[in-house]
Amino acid sequence: MSEVLQITSPSVSKAQKREYDNINELPDEVLISILARMPMKEAARTSVLSRRWKKLWTSHPYLVFDGSNSLRGIHYRSEQVLESEQFKYLNWVNDVLESHHDAAIDEFKIRFYLDQCYQSDIDDWVRFAFGKKVQRFELDLSSSRVISHVQDSGYELCSHTLHFQTPLSLTSLVLKQVRVSGEVLENLLSNSPFLERLCIGASTSLVHLRLAGPSLCLTYLEITACARMKSLELDAPNLLSLKYSGQNIEIRFIEVPNLAEVFIGGMFVETFSRNYFLPLVPTFASQLQKLVLEMRVDERKMKLFEYPILSQLKELELQVRARDHDSLLCLTSLIQASPSLNQLSLELSWSKSYTRRRVMKVKRHHYNLKEVEIRGFVGGMVDSEFCIYLVKNAIMLEKMSIDPFTKNEKGGGNCFKAERARAARVRAEDLRSKYGVEDKLVIL
Repeated sequence: MSEVLQITSPSVSKAQKREYDNINELPDEVLISILARMPMKEAARTSVLSRRWKKLWTSHPYLVFDGSNSLRGIHYRSEQVLESEQFKYLNWVNDVLESHHDAAIDEFKIRFYLDQCYQSDIDDWVRFAFGKKVQRFELDLSSSRVISHVQDSGYELCSHTLHFQTPLSLTSLVLKQVRVSGEVLENLLSNSPFLERLCIGASTSLVHLRLAGPSLCLTYLEITACARMKSLELDAPNLLSLKYSGQNIEIRFIEVPNLAEVFIGGMFVETFSRNYFLPLVPTFASQLQKLVLEMRVDERKMKLFEYPILSQLKELELQVRARDHDSLLCLTSLIQASPSLNQLSLELSWSKSYTRRRVMKVKRHHYNLKEVEIRGFVGGMVDSEFCIYLVKNAIMLEKMSIDPFTKNEKGGGNCFKAERARAARVRAEDLRSKYGVEDKLVIL
């Protein structure tokens, strides 16, 4: 499309002119389809080409207003700078919405920090999007300027804003740092017969939520950092994946016959492991295929865990906060409870400890584990011990991937991290030579 934009230049070639003329012969529907494959800002630039092109972009079906890049660094500057950026953002969104004239849109995304001072504008955007039969709607008002889980000055999504006479066309709904109650969400879902994906983050108004009904299409549910939440009830026959990270709450699984993927994190994970696994065996634990846990290694507590047999579990991902005196061998009881496990991923974040290290001795055979990925490897006694254990006891091991960096560290880093990574790779090479895993070990 950059070549099309160049036709305004006096030095445009005849070939480019012919190409532009050929494009101009296409019907509006085809041109709009082409523009829909471009980012909205790029599509808007075509309005300078001619009178015809001036309005074509206003039928763009994907209205994505991502201003998150302009927020970077603002929290170190004055309030006046923030207000200026907010004013620019509001004008941008309002100008586009005033120009847009298509009857329906596929996607509408707001990504910028705005609080309750902009309640009226945001209400208008919500009504606009839902009135255009939007399918994928995202309202992300978060910012690093605020601590989201204690802030009560955020925008509130109210029932009167969502008052529509016909069912909504939503298939995906994402709300981040938006105050929304369980009652409003339940009413919204009851009026959204096609909703498959629901993500709620950092809502200070969400306390109780009940998702139930045979007509509920929901397949993915994500709730994170909702500090005042107390209970969640799920009677969702189509639910495939659940992610919860936050405070300790009561979760009631009434009917979840298709739940196959679960992510648990935050303060709730320890309670989940100790108090919830055993009671959940009849409901979904035996049908899980993928489990992700954010957890802190605590050998004394984890020795008391009695995990049920997770007979269908194929993938286990553990995001572990460990200290350099811990033993990761306490995790082997969970691996042992997963006889069908063939993929294990372990991401480590470390903290110093001045306690004397306790030695654990564990011997268990794992017969189906084929792939192991370890991120955040430093090559110390703790993680090296765990790698050696898996080499000796994972009978069918085909590949062990070792990465000195975690996912969050990828693409960046300082000299200290680079030196730490070099030392970790040297220690990983020692494992290769000492334990006969030449063709199995991949060092990143």
